[in-house]
Amino acid sequence: MTIIENQTLALAGIFQSAALIEQLAFKGELNQAAFDCSFDSLFTFDAPTPVDVFGNLAGLSRGLRAAAQYLGGENQQSAKNIAYYVLSMLKISSRLTLNQKMASAIQTGLQTIATQTSDFELSRGSVVSKIDGLYQDTVSTINPRVMVRGEQNYLSNPDNAGKIRVLLLAGIRSAVLWHQLGGSKWNLMISRKKYVRSANQILMRI
Repeated sequence: MTIIENQTLALAGIFQSAALIEQLAFKGELNQAAFDCSFDSLFTFDAPTPVDVFGNLAGLSRGLRAAAQYLGGENQQSAKNIAYYVLSMLKISSRLTLNQKMASAIQTGLQTIATQTSDFELSRGSVVSKIDGLYQDTVSTINPRVMVRGEQNYLSNPDNAGKIRVLLLAGIRSAVLWHQLGGSKWNLMISRKKYVRSANQILMRI
């Protein structure tokens, strides 16, 4: 894949988390295949390419569509919230680059969870709970914290809250990847059309 295509996949990972958070917060439901793709990306350590990070790219289609729609300027009611989540995850990933102690704690925590999942055959719910705890012990201590907007009855549900933190961490992981691939806010401003075209081309190949 080209540099633009690889950057597009990383962007799609961020947008997918943002779009799923929006869906869960306002509707209390999730695209399961998309959630699984984001969830699994947290446990792909030392992946050689962005494709390897996300595995089956069909699972990233929600993020590719969200990125193409937002960067293409399509007017959507949820665009403001999605933009806020994307920018928040990008900011946090930048701070983690400067805070190697916390970044290492997150990676070690995820590796520990992966080992426990394998050794003790933990349920998906138990793994979500462990990732939730890891997020609260690390990323949640960074100010300003990400404020999720939505329907209170969905936000107050512990299962939904745990999944939202999983998605935030997955989005931050994609944001770190984006920066590693040379992505920046400047890229987003001057290359929007390239990313939209790239996202649509990848979607056509899925």
